[in-house]
Amino acid sequence: MTDRNYENCNSQNLRIGMENRGEIAQLYPTPIYWVHMVNNFPTIQNEIAKALDNVDFKMKEAWGSTHYLSDPSFNGNFIVENGLNSLKDEIVTHLNHYCQSLSFPHHNGVIATSWASLFKQGNYGHCHHHGSTDISGVYYFRTGNSDGKIYFENPVPCMTSSFVYKSLCERQEIVPSDGLLCLFPGWLMHGISTNTKDTDRISISFNVDFLRHKNSN
Repeated sequence: MTDRNYENCNSQNLRIGMENRGEIAQLYPTPIYWVHMVNNFPTIQNEIAKALDNVDFKMKEAWGSTHYLSDPSFNGNFIVENGLNSLKDEIVTHLNHYCQSLSFPHHNGVIATSWASLFKQGNYGHCHHHGSTDISGVYYFRTGNSDGKIYFENPVPCMTSSFVYKSLCERQEIVPSDGLLCLFPGWLMHGISTNTKDTDRISISFNVDFLRHKNSN
C-alpha cells in the first residue's frame, strides 16, 4: 500500500464508515457464568461447615507452598462423599442455565471430582487449567472479599502482540464473596491471587464431565 492509498484509507473510507456503520461479531467467546448468591444459602453453609470438621488440609508437595487442599491427589469427590446435596442441587440448577446459554443440549453430566481449598495469609493459586474437564466451577464458603481474587487469562495469547487488540487481553477477575458460585470452561487458564489478609478463605472446587455416547462427537 502506497502512502497515498494509506492516506485515503484514513480519510475517505473512515468518513464512509461514520455514515454507514457495520456490525461487529464477537466470534469465539469464552463464556463464564456466576451468580452472586445461591439459593438455600444457610443450608448449604451448614452442610459444608459440618463436612469441613473432618478435613485434614494438606498442601500438594509438587506445587510448593501455594495453598491447602482437602485432597491433594484430586481423586476424591468432597461434595458426593460428604453428602452436600443442597450444594449439589444448586450446582445442577446453574449448570443447566449455563448449558442452555451455550446451546448445549446434553444433561447427563456428573460432578466427577471436587475438593475444598484453604487459603491462609500468603497463600495463592498458580495459573493452571483443569485438562480435559468439560466444565469447572467454584463455590465460595468463606471469604473476606479482599483475600484473593480468581482471575482468568485470555485463551488467545497471540492477541497480546497486536497493537490494535491488546487492550482486549487484560486479565479478568471476579471478586469472591460468601455464596458466590462460578462456572467456566475446564480448559481456561485461571489462578487465585495472593491472600494478603490474616483471615482464611475456603472454597469448594469441582469438575463436571458429560457422559459420551458412541455416536457423539
